[in-house]
Amino acid sequence: MKTTEHGIEDSRDVENMYHMRLMTLLQELVRERGYKGAARVLEIDQRTVAESAKTGRLSRRTREALERALQEGVGSAAARQRERNDKLEERVEALESEVEALGKEVRRRLSKVEGAVDALGRDDDVWAKTTGAGHAGAGHSRQGAAEGEDGAPEREGSPAPKASMQREYPELVTLEPADDDGEVFGEAWPLIAEWRELKESHPNEGKGLEWLAGRERLLEVELELLEGHGMTLPPEKQPLHGLDRSGQVSWRRKALFDARRARARSEIVTWVWRALTLRWWTLQ
Repeated sequence: MKTTEHGIEDSRDVENMYHMRLMTLLQELVRERGYKGAARVLEIDQRTVAESAKTGRLSRRTREALERALQEGVGSAAARQRERNDKLEERVEALESEVEALGKEVRRRLSKVEGAVDALGRDDDVWAKTTGAGHAGAGHSRQGAAEGEDGAPEREGSPAPKASMQREYPELVTLEPADDDGEVFGEAWPLIAEWRELKESHPNEGKGLEWLAGRERLLEVELELLEGHGMTLPPEKQPLHGLDRSGQVSWRRKALFDARRARARSEIVTWVWRALTLRWWTLQ
């Protein structure tokens, strides 16, 4: 658009473009249907159509007829737009069907995850009843009889860590490495080495699949050290027994339960997002 020196907007360019659009439609109708056919579509006299097409001048009646035809979607431009609209509608319908299918798959996977989580919870309940407060109290009262001369509890399964002249409590895990770690910790040494690496690399707080997987593994290692090897973890300064040990095991089992559930849900959300994104780009 142009503006005069008085600041009044000049709309002649717009008017010329609109006139060209009407003339294009008229010429298209004449080319495809002839003067008679164009006159029938526009509902005006055939001679009027011929004169407008030849001279490029539009009478008021012809202009109104062409404007009405534009509004009704007459012409190839309108046909192309309808075709685009139809294709877009087909894509939207396909995407909606895909979303519905993905929703069913998500519900199926969530149901599977919830089932696994419930099963894990039931296992925890069985474990708590077996090694919980009742048994812990009894074990605590028998602690003196169950411990050897060096004060370490006797355990079935993995042999207890070897005594060391430099270690007052060889079953106490330390963050700081020492030259005799392998000799002192015995079979627990590979797990302790992994635990140290996880503690150093895994932040206490975070989010995302990678962080959840790291937390899950850290808790698994700690539980194996506590239950499978009879170790005590920092920040404790002395070996734990009875109720104290049961408490350390219990909160880690609960945390592992939560971490596994959160990771499963996060994996499903990630999978759905990737599937929707891939489907959207496929429909483009």
